[in-house]
Amino acid sequence: MALSHAILVSLLDGPQSGYDLGKRFDKTVGYFWKASSQQIYLELHKLAAADAVRAETVAQSERPNRIVYQITDHGRAMLATWVDKPTEPPSVKEELLVKLFALGDVDTNALLRELDRRRAYHIERLSDYEAVMHKYYPKPHSLSPRKLGRYLGLKMGIQSERNMVDWCDEALTLIQKT
Repeated sequence: MALSHAILVSLLDGPQSGYDLGKRFDKTVGYFWKASSQQIYLELHKLAAADAVRAETVAQSERPNRIVYQITDHGRAMLATWVDKPTEPPSVKEELLVKLFALGDVDTNALLRELDRRRAYHIERLSDYEAVMHKYYPKPHSLSPRKLGRYLGLKMGIQSERNMVDWCDEALTLIQKT
């Protein structure tokens, strides 16, 4: 997936400035697709040049003018083409697993500390996801299609975080016994 697709999907909810898009991005697709504000603005300019988004300048009296972006019909067609293509499974680059391959030849306590740190990270993220689930998706069977898609993404995130906490627990237990 290109960043452009994530931006176009985000703009399906309505026109947004680059600043608003960046803030919202961090709380939605940013959980599984990282992008800096600079990258978002650069991609918005490319999308505007490709006629996938329309940029409108909104005058503000006490602040600099704001540029608000809206997806165009061409942008929607780009999304439709992208959605129709097969999706490859993500490639995993997990430094912690490489470190664990050295178990027995490196400081075991360092690995245990790293596993504890990683476990805490996943517990915090799981808590965040569960709070969002409770607040916004208490009745998944009555969701609109767009919200159902977000619910399913959130559900995958919750299951993934639970699995990671369980894996960390098992790894800590097994390593502590060595």
